[in-house]
Amino acid sequence: MLNGRAADEYFDGIKALGIAADGGIPDFEHLTEVLWQATKWEIVPVAGLIPDDPFFNHLAHRRFPATTFIRTWAQLDYLQEPDVFHDVFGHVPMLFQPVFADYLQAYGRGGLKALRLGSLPNLVRLYWYTVEFGLIRPP
Repeated sequence: MLNGRAADEYFDGIKALGIAADGGIPDFEHLTEVLWQATKWEIVPVAGLIPDDPFFNHLAHRRFPATTFIRTWAQLDYLQEPDVFHDVFGHVPMLFQPVFADYLQAYGRGGLKALRLGSLPNLVRLYWYTVEFGLIRPP
């Protein structure tokens, strides 16, 4: 389904991770080892959606917080809170791209600055409508 819809860089990241949809529950330790070698990022397990300030702190320090829970069948259509599949298959592959990895770290640093200035909600909103939901190429 993703062919023609996802960037080549995403597919490169999936290949670099060495994971497949039928490969079972992702091993965060192993994935961190592979990711660290590529772009010096690590995956930090979290129980669910975390507050904005620790989230941006993680990004600023090249740590991607990835959820450890798996949504139920009833939640497959849409759930605002990400699950392990969303985080590992949706976000982590792009962290293999040095430009994106550096961008996300800079965004995290910007979030920490925005927090000090009382403007964090603006950066949070922008993050949700770009990185979370993705940019859509015009037809």
